[in-house]
Amino acid sequence: MKKNEQVKAIKEPKNKKAISKLIIRIGTLLVLIVAMIIGAYFSADSFRYSYKTGIAYSGGYQVQVNVLDKSDPNFSPDTPNGDSKKGLDLLRNKLDPLSNQNLYLQTLGRNAVEVVVGKNMFKSYNALSKTIQRLGAIYLTKGKGQDLLVSDNNGTKERTPLSDVISGSTTGVDQNRRPSITLKIKDQTKWDSIINGLKPSQGGGQSEPLYIWTDIGQFIDDLRHDTDNIQTIATVFNAEIRSKVSAGDWSNIYQIFNVEYYDAGTSQLRTGNLLDLALSYPISQVRTWMEDLRFRFTSVPTDRLLIDPNDKTATTNQFIDPLRPYLQTIIEYNTALTDLYKEHIINWNSIKLGTGAAENSNQITTSTETEARQISNLINGGLSGLEFVIRGYREIPPVVSANVFKISLIILGVLVLAIFIVLLVYYRLFAFIAILTLLFTIIAILYFSSLLKVQISPESIAALLIAFGLALEGNLLFFSRYKRERYENQIPFEPAMKIANKQTIAVFIDALVVLIILGLSLFWQGTNNIKSFATILLVGLIISVVMVFAVARLMYWIVIKLRWQEKHPWLDVSRFSIGKLFTKKRVVTTTASEALVASAQLQTITTNEPVMADGDNGRIAPAKKGKQHKIGKWTFYNITKWTPIVGIILLIVALAIAFAGKANVANSIKSGINFTINQDLWGTDDDETAITKLSTQLESIRNTARYNFSYNIYVLKKQESGANNRILVVSTNITKGTFERELLTAIASFYNATPDDPSLALQQTDPVMEGYILKIAAISIGIGLACIFVYTLFRLDWAQFVGMVLASLFTLVTTIAIAIITQLLITFEMSIAFLAIFGFVIAFTTMVMVRVKQNKKAINIREYETFFTYMSEHRFQIKRLRRAHKVYYQEELKKLAIKHPELKLREIKKQYHDQLKRTQLVAKDIKSKNHKVIREVRKDFRVYNYEHNFLQKVANITIKQMLQHCLTLGIMFTILLITLAAFSGSWFGFNIVILIGLIVGMFATLFVGIPIWVVLEKYRALNKIRVKNYLDSQRVEIDEQIVIGINN
Repeated sequence: MKKNEQVKAIKEPKNKKAISKLIIRIGTLLVLIVAMIIGAYFSADSFRYSYKTGIAYSGGYQVQVNVLDKSDPNFSPDTPNGDSKKGLDLLRNKLDPLSNQNLYLQTLGRNAVEVVVGKNMFKSYNALSKTIQRLGAIYLTKGKGQDLLVSDNNGTKERTPLSDVISGSTTGVDQNRRPSITLKIKDQTKWDSIINGLKPSQGGGQSEPLYIWTDIGQFIDDLRHDTDNIQTIATVFNAEIRSKVSAGDWSNIYQIFNVEYYDAGTSQLRTGNLLDLALSYPISQVRTWMEDLRFRFTSVPTDRLLIDPNDKTATTNQFIDPLRPYLQTIIEYNTALTDLYKEHIINWNSIKLGTGAAENSNQITTSTETEARQISNLINGGLSGLEFVIRGYREIPPVVSANVFKISLIILGVLVLAIFIVLLVYYRLFAFIAILTLLFTIIAILYFSSLLKVQISPESIAALLIAFGLALEGNLLFFSRYKRERYENQIPFEPAMKIANKQTIAVFIDALVVLIILGLSLFWQGTNNIKSFATILLVGLIISVVMVFAVARLMYWIVIKLRWQEKHPWLDVSRFSIGKLFTKKRVVTTTASEALVASAQLQTITTNEPVMADGDNGRIAPAKKGKQHKIGKWTFYNITKWTPIVGIILLIVALAIAFAGKANVANSIKSGINFTINQDLWGTDDDETAITKLSTQLESIRNTARYNFSYNIYVLKKQESGANNRILVVSTNITKGTFERELLTAIASFYNATPDDPSLALQQTDPVMEGYILKIAAISIGIGLACIFVYTLFRLDWAQFVGMVLASLFTLVTTIAIAIITQLLITFEMSIAFLAIFGFVIAFTTMVMVRVKQNKKAINIREYETFFTYMSEHRFQIKRLRRAHKVYYQEELKKLAIKHPELKLREIKKQYHDQLKRTQLVAKDIKSKNHKVIREVRKDFRVYNYEHNFLQKVANITIKQMLQHCLTLGIMFTILLITLAAFSGSWFGFNIVILIGLIVGMFATLFVGIPIWVVLEKYRALNKIRVKNYLDSQRVEIDEQIVIGINN
C-alpha cells in the first residue's frame, strides 16, 4: 500500500523589513499631505481675519496740508510760509516711521504738501488729522505736572525754549538691547538746571522722576473725543478733579467739554456739556451724538489747548494749568485709559522700569522700534519750528470695490483650478503632489504677508505671481526632464527621478539665489511700496524653495519607492506631447551630446590665398572661385538677428512720441500743475455735477489744444465747517512753462472769471518722494547687480552675466516703449511693475544660462578647440589679406633703405618718388584683388560657421528646450493677468504692463540673452586661443636654449 504523499504549501516568510519600510513611506506621505491641508486651512483662516488691503482695494484719504514756519519773524497763522520739501520729509517720517507703508506725498508749490494714505493705516480721518497736525513738541514736567521749562523770576514767569536745551533725538538700543531714544543735549547747563529741579529742596532723599510728555493739549483733546471711554472720563473729572480745584479753575475745565450736537428726537441742534451728558444719558445715545458729523466742541477749539514749548511767551494756559496735577491720575484711573493714553508720556516704560530718563538721564527706553522712531520723529518735528495745518481733504474710493475684488479672486481661483486640471492630465500623480505644494505655497505666502503687516496691493500681487510662476516653473522643469529620461533615454523610474532632480536643482537654484539677492537689496534700501514688493518676493521665494526642493521632492521619492507608477502605468507622466502632432513620426534626439556630435567632423575649407610674384610687380595671383555652398535649413537661432531690430524700432517710435510731448505720463512721476477752484465759483452745483461740467469743458480744450495732457478732477472738503467749504481740484501732468497759463485762462472764462481771481489758484506739483523712492530703487538694483555679478563669476561666467543684464534691459526698454506707443498712463506704481519684470527676467535668464552651461558641457573639449582654432586661423588670414598691400609697400621701401643706407627716409621718398609711385599702384592693385579674395573667404567661412558652429547649436538646443516652458508660463500669466486687468479699474495699465513685460522678458531671454552670450563667448574663446598661441610662440625649446659659458 502506497503512502499518500501530501504536498504541503510552504508559506514564504514575510519580509518584516520591507513591510516596515512600506508603512513608514505611506505614513510619511499621508502625514505630509495632512500637514499641508491642515496648515493651509488654519493659515487661510488666520489670513481671512488679519489681512489688510492697500489703497487700490480699500480706498484712502487725500489731504492737502499747508506748511507754516513759526520761526520766521514775519510768521502769520493765515499765510503758509514753510518749506514744502522740508515739510514733506517731516510728514513722511511722522506718518510712516519705518518706511513700510503705502504712502504717497508730493509738494504743492513752495508752502504746501499733498498726502495720500490708505484707510487701513488709521482708524478714521480724525485720527489722520490729529497725527498730521500734532506739534511734536515735548514737555518736561515733574510728577504733578509742573513745567520744568517755566521758571519764576521775581514774580514774572519765563519759558526757556525747548530748542535752546535739546537739539534733536536719535534712536538706538540700550545696554539691554531694548529700543531707546537719546535726546541730544544742546545746552548742558540748562539741562542740568532742569535735572536739579527734580531733587528734594532739603537736599536729602531720592530725586523725582522726570516726566517727558508729548502734546499735553492733544492729550486733553483726545480725551474729549474718546467715544469708547467718555463715561469713564466724565466720572474721573466729576469725582476726582471737580472737588479738588477752585471754582474758577473748574469753570475753565468745564468749558473744554461744551458741545453742540444734533438731537434726532427733536431734529434740532442742541448745546450742552459732555461731562453732564455722558452721565445723564445712555452711553449708546451719547456715542451716536458724538459720531454725527454735526457734533462739535463750541467753547474751546483744539488750537487753544496746544502749547508751543519754543514760544517764550507761552508760560500759562488757563485750560491746561488747572489739570496739570491730575494728568497722571487720569491716565492711571483704570487699565483701559492707561493702555490708551500712556503713549502721551513718552518715557512711561523708562519710569516703570526704573531706567533711562526716570533716573534723570537723556535716554528713553521704549517697547518697540516703531514707537522709538515715532517719538523721535515727533521730537525732531517739534524742534524744527514747522507747523502743519490741513487745507482740505477727501476720501478716495477704492479702485476696485469689495464685491468686484471678491469676484475677481473667485475667477482667478477657477482659472488656477483649470491650470491644475491641465497639469493633472499631463503629469498625473506627480502633478497631484505639485498642486498640493503650490496651493500650500500660495496660502503660506499670504499668511506670512499678513503677519508681516504687508498690505494686499497690486504690487504685492505682482510679487506673488512671480513667486508662484517660479515655483510652477521648478515643477515643470522637473517634469519635462523626468519625461525625457523615462521615454527618450529609456531610464528606469528611480534613476530618471534622480537625474531630473539633479538637473532641475542645478538650473533652478541659481535663479532663486539671483532673485533673492535682488530682493534683499530692494528690501535693504527700498521704502514703502518697494519694500512691500521685496518682502512678498523674499517670503515667496523662501517658501517656494522649501516646498519645491524639500517637500515635493521627498514626496516624489516616496511615490517612486512605493512603485505605484510601475504597477499602474496610467499614474506616470503622460507620453503625449502636442508638438508631436505637428512633426513627422521619426525619432529625434534632443540631448545636447547627440545633437552636437556632428560637429566632431570639421570640414577644412580651402581658399586660394594671394601669392606674391617674384618681380617688383608683386602681383597677387587671382583667387580661384570656390564651390558655391547652400545655406542649411531654418533654425530658431535665425530669429535672433531680427529681435534687436524690432526693439530698436519700438524705441525710436516711443522716443518720437515722448519728444513730441504725446507720452501719457502721470504727474506722480514728473512735475505737474494743479488748478484749484473755490466753491464760490461753482457753489450752485453739487460735487458730481461740477466735476462733470468741468470735465466736459476740459475734453473740448484737450481736443483743440496743441498739447496733449491728462487730468483728474476731484473735490476737497475744507477742515473748517461753514459755507463755501469745498475746493474743486484739477490735477494735470502739464509741466511748467508749456500750457498752464492758457488752460488757467480757459478755466477762468468757463466760470466767467479772470485768471487773477482769488478763487482760482495754480500750483506746481513735484513728486519729491516718488523721485526719492525711484532713486533708492536704482541704487538697490545697482547693489543687487554687483552682488549677482560676483555670484555669477563663481557659478557661470561674465559673458552669461552680460547676456542676463542686457536681456533684462532690453525687456524694460521694450515694455516702456510699448506702453508709450499704446498711450497707457505711465504712473509711479508702474515703477513697481518694472521692478517685478526686471527681477523675473533676471531669474528666468539665469535658468536659461544654467541650461546653456549644461548643454555646453556635453561637448568634447577637442571639438571646442578645433572649431575655435579654425576660427582663429580664419581671422588671422583675413587680417593678413587686409594688410598685404601695406606690407608689400613697406618691404619695397625697406629694400631701398638697405640699398642706400646713407640716405634718410625723407630723402629716399623724394629721390625715388616715381618708383615708389609705381609701388603704390601695385599695392593698390593688391588691395583690390585681396578684397575679392576676402569676400570669398568670408562666404566660405559663413557656410562653415553655419554647419559647425557648436555655440549656435547649443543656442538652438537651449531655445528648443526652454521655448515650451515659455509658452506654458506665457499662457498661464496671460490668463491670470488679463483677468486681473479686467477687474482692476484704473489699475488696468499696471496689470497690462506686467503682462507685456513678463511675455517680452521670457522671449527676450531666448532671442536676445542667448545670442549675446554666443557673441561674447566666441570672443572669450578666441582671446584664450590668442593668448595660448602667443605663449607657445615665446616658449624656447630645450635644444635651442643657450647657456652662457657652455654653448655660447
